[in-house]
Amino acid sequence: TLKALAAFELAYTDVKNAFEYFLKNNNNGRPIIIASHSQGSTHTIRLLKEYFDGKPLGKKLVAAYVVGMAIDPANFQNIKPCEQPNETGCICAWRTFEKGYIPPFVEKEKYNSIVTNPLSWSNETIEVSRKNNEGSLLYNFNKVIPNVAGAINHNGVLWTPKPKFFGNVMIRTQNYHIADYNLYYVSIRKNAALRVGQFFEPIEH
Repeated sequence: TLKALAAFELAYTDVKNAFEYFLKNNNNGRPIIIASHSQGSTHTIRLLKEYFDGKPLGKKLVAAYVVGMAIDPANFQNIKPCEQPNETGCICAWRTFEKGYIPPFVEKEKYNSIVTNPLSWSNETIEVSRKNNEGSLLYNFNKVIPNVAGAINHNGVLWTPKPKFFGNVMIRTQNYHIADYNLYYVSIRKNAALRVGQFFEPIEH
């Protein structure tokens, strides 16, 4: 509806103004990591196109973690999906569902969304067991629990077998949207640090 479009436009204006303030007052020319989720990822796609894709600021992009929304790879001319754990200037994205479940809205999508495996970070390793997940952050954000969720790339979405933790019998949903970051918390932190380290590595000739 027009009201919904107007609301999104207003929200994006806030994001854009905040980002411009950051660039002017806080960034000081340093490299940039962007992390977003859900509606925030919708705004981030637009922000990346306006400020980074084929623009000088693109050279400052360590990585963009644009999570929880479908992303058409054709949206961008120069920013590519991340294919390796230490790649920079690229996009990581995923939407988490229970293994075997494809939501109706995904079935209707006309393209395969970008999917990054948040445990392997490699397009060559598309399935990783929960036993290789060092830590998920659950509920009150005060406890990190290992071996909760695996990760499987599957046709535009990320699958995980039902997460394993005390109380998981209460989970009746097959859509883990709310936990896209939480399930892979430690892995994401380590990957961001790895990409920053790579960004600052001297270029070898």
